[in-house]
Amino acid sequence: MYETDDPSIEQRTRYREWMNRSVGAGTLGFFLAVAVSVLASGPVTDWVLFAGLGAYYLGYIGYLAVWQRTGVRHFDEREAEIERRAASLTAVFVVSVTIFGLPGLVVVQGTDVATVPAFVEGVVWGYMGLVLVFLGLYGYVERRYS
Repeated sequence: MYETDDPSIEQRTRYREWMNRSVGAGTLGFFLAVAVSVLASGPVTDWVLFAGLGAYYLGYIGYLAVWQRTGVRHFDEREAEIERRAASLTAVFVVSVTIFGLPGLVVVQGTDVATVPAFVEGVVWGYMGLVLVFLGLYGYVERRYS
């Protein structure tokens, strides 16, 4: 990446590369297994899919192992702020879709004005579930730290 005199920055860069490569290798292994399963036929495809799933899980376990077992902070304040802002924008998007989509969905389906595709209905109700999970966890964290 880049050279510096601060060993913690070099370590952080190295460990984050390991983390990203672990996730990338696991995800690539899963997608390759799915591709082989689609192109091939027979009982071998089941084992290929299970092997791909194992590679996927191992990739994320590798990520977590590096993240938890190294004594280096992997994210600095700038990256934490970027993550916080992205999470905030995502929450605003999900809440907006839920606030406007759920009542509209109920009215459109209740009046039979139009047929709502199952995908759209699933997204709106899924977002509603996500909002409820967020509110529950927010209340839990607020009580814990207050």
